[in-house]
Amino acid sequence: MKVRRMGLRHSAPVVIAMFLVVCNLMGQAKTPPPKKKALAAGSPYDKKVPVAPQGIEKIQHVIWISQENRSFDSYFGTFPGADGFPKGICLPVLPGAKQCIKPFHQTLQSLPCDMSHEWVAAHAAYDHGRMDGFVWTEGTPNTMGYYDQRDIPNYWAYAKHFTLADHFFSSLMGPSLPNHVYMVAAQSGGLVVNVNTIKELKRALDNPEGFTFDSIVTRLASANISWKYYIDTNGIKNPERKKEAPKRFGLWNPLPGFKNIRDNPKLMAHLVGESQFYKDLKDGGLPSVSYLIPTYLDSEHPVATPQRGMWYVTHLINAVMRSPYWKNSVIFLTWDDYGGFYDHVPPPRVDAFGYGPRVPLIIISPYAKPDYVTSQAGSFSSILRFMELRFHLKHLTKRDGRASDMSDAFDFNQKPNPPLVIPVPEGLTSHYRKYDGTKQPSVPSTPRSIHLQPASAGKTEH
Repeated sequence: MKVRRMGLRHSAPVVIAMFLVVCNLMGQAKTPPPKKKALAAGSPYDKKVPVAPQGIEKIQHVIWISQENRSFDSYFGTFPGADGFPKGICLPVLPGAKQCIKPFHQTLQSLPCDMSHEWVAAHAAYDHGRMDGFVWTEGTPNTMGYYDQRDIPNYWAYAKHFTLADHFFSSLMGPSLPNHVYMVAAQSGGLVVNVNTIKELKRALDNPEGFTFDSIVTRLASANISWKYYIDTNGIKNPERKKEAPKRFGLWNPLPGFKNIRDNPKLMAHLVGESQFYKDLKDGGLPSVSYLIPTYLDSEHPVATPQRGMWYVTHLINAVMRSPYWKNSVIFLTWDDYGGFYDHVPPPRVDAFGYGPRVPLIIISPYAKPDYVTSQAGSFSSILRFMELRFHLKHLTKRDGRASDMSDAFDFNQKPNPPLVIPVPEGLTSHYRKYDGTKQPSVPSTPRSIHLQPASAGKTEH
């Protein structure tokens, strides 16, 4: 395993602390106080003038798959060579308590409830950079549960065959919607909460027009660079509702919240159902930039299961790898926020809003360094910066203008990686059919009768 450490620095902000009890607290453990893991000096921002990496033009298609609500440690805390769980880490059940919970292998695919990851909860878990408030903030040991190669083998296979980023952070210390806005605009306009409708958005922003700042998609459109925002509409039976669903504002679809997008029919026409993605791959119409957004059941957002989401993502990636587009594409596979799950690395404080806790990022491409872990610090704005450098676009905000460009993950002079098509097991059955006629597998949830047993005190389980 080749590992490069590029490091980061952080400073302690003024934060809000409070208790949020979401599920019943279960289990106890006792170990010595956790030790903070030292990180090398460095910066999450590039200080040099932005210059596109030599060879970046070999990438003609940027595909961004965004899943939901998982921290880096919850999926890759035991991944070899990555910055995973510190030895002996154990988080107190209450501030200053001796009783604590350490990381444990989670046996439940479907958790009994979602965990809080709102602005206040995230800051309480952060606890001035100590990263020790997760258990008492969530009120459940599930925050310390992790999955590994036994549970999400495809994700681990992609991480081993391509590049895994272990210092990649959510953009804002909070929930889905603000982070999704950062994914398209390198800011949230000051929004730090979830809202469900444009009416609520206008009220939250105190602006009758909603979002009024620029976004990457308008920059792409102005430069005549093709793009689409694909939204999974499976489960909607009415043809008209299915057609209109991608045009509706939502937590994972912020684009209709931008006045200059929702008032422009030509731009709104780029918000389409996921079935169009498969048609575009087949018919030669894949745009230069693609966003792929799941339905709830495929998203991995608790109580949705990691395995079902994994097979949904595998289906998307297989389709790209079987197409002529593989040879000149990059797939950025991310998760939108930490979802209340523990992560031990304090996010750098780059401004008043972030960064938020680490989330996984897997870079999948013929030109991604194989079997490689990059510690180049970044956030969702780093993917925007990659797009801007590749397509010669001006940056949107200071966030993407100064963000790292993910260049450490690529070697444009290497022999291109072959595709890694992961076959769907015969035993898995389909709950629906994709529009390309292939089956999308679903994985039964672990029976809820299995009782959660927190790990005992002592050495972290791996």
